[in-house]
Amino acid sequence: MNTKIVVVQIKDIIKKSVFIVICAAVIIGIIAFLSSRTPKTAYIPGTYSSEIILTGSPVVIEVTVDKSSVTDIKMLNLSETQEVFYPLIAPSFETIREEVLSAQTTDIDLTENTETSALLLNAVDAALEAAEVK
Repeated sequence: MNTKIVVVQIKDIIKKSVFIVICAAVIIGIIAFLSSRTPKTAYIPGTYSSEIILTGSPVVIEVTVDKSSVTDIKMLNLSETQEVFYPLIAPSFETIREEVLSAQTTDIDLTENTETSALLLNAVDAALEAAEVK
């Protein structure tokens, strides 16, 4: 009769231990999920620029930021010759501008005009890197 009580107590201890381990795993999972969210990047407020060379002439990508967000992106010095040789540059820029301002990140999906978009996105990235608080 004495061993029966010990067996019942061990079963209860095992059940409680498994429950505690499962609860701990769930809590760790929730903490990992919440901490994996990308924190907002801190910027030094101002306007930063990056150049891309098209047909031998520079086109300036200008990014304006405040302490925690991208407020504007402009493309400057785009000549008519460059627009003729790169007809997708203006529409690609507008798409990237809208998506980066909306998402507040350059980690966006490049589904259209991928080469042109990648060139522009790299220039925006370079300007934002210069703006980041290190």
